[in-house]
Parts: sequence; C-alpha cells; structure tokens
Amino acid sequence: MNDKRFRIVDIIVLVFFISTAFLGLYLFQQDLMQTFDTRDMEPAGILIIRNNIVQRRHYDRVLWDRVFVDSPVYPGDLVRVADLSSAALDIEDNEIFINENTLIRIQANMDGRGNFQVELREGNISVTSGAESQGIVLDIMGSQIMALSGSVLDASAGDEGIAVQVNEGIVELIQDGQTREITEGTMVAFDQEGVERILPSAVVTRPVTNARFLKNSREMLAVNFAWNRINLDTDEMLRLELAADFNFRNNYRRIDGLNNSALVNLDAGQWHWKLSFGDTLLRRGWFTIFDSSGPMLTSPVMNSVFRYKDERPSLRFQWAEREGASGYLVEISDTQDFSAVTVSRRISSSSLIMSELGHGTWYWRVRPVFLSSYEGETSYSQVSSFKVEQTVDIVAPAVEIPAASIERAIAIRPEPVRSIRHYTIQPGDTLGRIANRFYGDPMLWVRIVNANNIPNPDLIFPGQVCVIP
Repeated sequence: MNDKRFRIVDIIVLVFFISTAFLGLYLFQQDLMQTFDTRDMEPAGILIIRNNIVQRRHYDRVLWDRVFVDSPVYPGDLVRVADLSSAALDIEDNEIFINENTLIRIQANMDGRGNFQVELREGNISVTSGAESQGIVLDIMGSQIMALSGSVLDASAGDEGIAVQVNEGIVELIQDGQTREITEGTMVAFDQEGVERILPSAVVTRPVTNARFLKNSREMLAVNFAWNRINLDTDEMLRLELAADFNFRNNYRRIDGLNNSALVNLDAGQWHWKLSFGDTLLRRGWFTIFDSSGPMLTSPVMNSVFRYKDERPSLRFQWAEREGASGYLVEISDTQDFSAVTVSRRISSSSLIMSELGHGTWYWRVRPVFLSSYEGETSYSQVSSFKVEQTVDIVAPAVEIPAASIERAIAIRPEPVRSIRHYTIQPGDTLGRIANRFYGDPMLWVRIVNANNIPNPDLIFPGQVCVIP
C-alpha cells in the first residue's frame, strides 16, 4: 500500500516538473516571437545616450535592458535615466532630452494615427519641436501638453506636482477638457491635485536647451543668457554657474548678482549651466560651441608641383576635420581672389580625389558646413596653392614638394609611420558616436572597447584617452 502511494506521489511530482518545463519552453517561445514581432514594428524613434546609464524596457517585457549605443525605441517602451546620466530621444523631427532620474513611456495615439505621445512619469525633460514636425504630445499626470512645431519647453513631474516652462514658441495645455495657451517666456505649475502653484522661477529664453553655436575665429564666443523672472522680487539677485562637465568641476565659472541677463565669453566645447536663487535651483541646461573656422589644409602641400605627360594627374585634397560638421565646401580657382571659381563641390568627408585640373597654378580653400539648426557663421580656410605642369620630359619627377614643407612635416610628425590613433573623450561623447566618427559605423564601438579593455561601455569620462585601432 505504501509502495503504491509512493508511486502515485512520484508520478505527480514528475508530471509537475514536466509541466513546468513545458511552460518555461512556451514562455520562451512567446518571448522569442515577441522579439521578432518587435523587430518587424516601425520604431517610434532613436534613443541616443549622452552620459552614463540609460535603460530601456519593451512594453511586453519585465526586465530592463542596458542601452549601450544609439538604439531604436517602439510604442509602449519605457526609458529611464539614472543619476548623473542623460539621454536624447529623436521622434519625428522632435528632440526630447531626458535628464537624470527621469522615467518616460513612449506611446502611440489610441487610434494609431497622429502624433506619438510621451508620458512623463517622473523627472525632467526638455523638448524641441522641429519647424517641419507636426509637434508632439506630452502626458504628465493626466494633463496633456501639445508642443507645437517650432516650440521649446521644459517639463518636470514629481511628488510636488508638475511644472511646464516655455522657452520658445507656443504650447497648449489641455486639462479637464479645457485648453490653455502657454506663451514664450512663461510657465505654469500644478500640485498633484491639479491646483495651480505660485513658484519662484526663471524661464530661460536664451540659450535654448542643447543649443549649438558656431565660433569661426580664435576669439572666444560671447554667449548671451536671458531669462524672465517669475515670482521673484526685483532686488533678489540670481547666480549663474557654468562648467565643461555635468558635475560642475571642470572649467568651473560663477557669476553672482544677476538680474535677467548675462554675457559670457566661452571657448569651443560642451558647456553645462545652472541658474539659482540662494539654495534654490531654478533651471539648468547645456549647449555646445563648435569650431567652425576654416580647417587646416594638409594636401596638396603649399607650392608643390605635379607634372604629367599625357593624362592629367589624380590629385588628393585633404584637410583636418571639424567636429559637428555635416560636410565641407571645396573651392578651386585659377585666381588667388577666387573671382572665378573653377570647382565648387560639397562633400561629406574630409578628402577629395579629382583629376580634372590641367596645366596652371591653382588655388584652393575649404569651408566647413553645418546644419541649419546651428547658430552662427563659418569661415574659409587659408588659401593654399600648387602647380600642375604638362611636360614632355619623362625624366622629370612627377611630384615636387618644397623642401621647407618636408622639413616642417618631419618636425611636426617625427613618427609618420605610426598608425595608432588616440582620441580624448569629450563631454557628451558615447562609444557609438566615436566609432561612427572614425569608422563610419556606430556598431563598431566594440573595437574601441576591446583595444582599451573598457570594463563597462556605459562608463566613459571626459579627458579619458582611448586608442582607436
């Protein structure tokens, strides 16, 4: 009897474990199929890591994924940004900058049409709606914020409620079925019960979040800060702090006793700023200044001579890169003042090969080109010249480079055979962006990780020097 009872118990245990195994396999299959389905979906946008730790969770998952490089996101996905971290989200010509300790959810409209919605659950985001976009809708604690095209705003949500500041353009607030316009330079705040709050604040109208300025000379660029004071007495002075890093330690500057504006001279690089009143932080943000001056021309060397007999020589034009440039305008002329331009060509790389130039003295220059969203002007490089000569002397050297140029090149580059490159990480860099810059493919960041024994691809720091294999 006991033996029979034990056999029944054994059978029950065996059936239980087999059922559990089948259930696990079924769930694995469903998870795998959902992964394939997700890949077939049209992404809502691209998530770009700016600093440190950013995580993403698909709507049908339980576990969070670490995002190491720029990654597509889909309707229903959750994105959270850790302490001392930040990220950017590009959705239909709208840029959403996600600040530290922030959680958002991306979702489509209920009918599957119209603009995507971004639900801000906690933290702070900055939104720049492109001039060509249809805008984007924010859902914050039951209130809807419609960021119209061309608008720039900051929004926050937390235990104390929500706050929305409009830096540029017009934003529509929809609350309890009522629509209210929030115009440029103003803000609104509500507690969790929907009651409007009166808060001391400063709406910064310039520079906008993640502004991009161009500096086309060696002089520092004068950056104008302007803000509207809200619920602050006229005798209450503000403090502006700037630094080249997120933690405000590198190149730190502080300006006290400010009313509603400030003018700061800054060099090229990424700059973080925060505006405070006493111990109260009113607003913070960042912007980047790009060097847009003419790049150094490296080839052909000044005053070099290229000789040919029958076919025109193939000339390689090369110059130094300019960070942030989307392309370069190359101009070649047979006049030193470029009154008549023979070749005017815009290209995306920092070199050009052509065999169209015949006998004569040629002058050339290069100007970097940036996207229209960058504010400022660019300038041409210094003019360089070379000669192309047609000759019947087959003994003559094909290329003649001035001795002074060779000596200068040797002095500058005592080890020309070295192929190892080094790169100093700048604020805002990610391994994906560095790989895209050097290899043209952000997915090749693994090469940099392996060459430098980087234990965590998310943790790279400004000033860190990496070998670029």
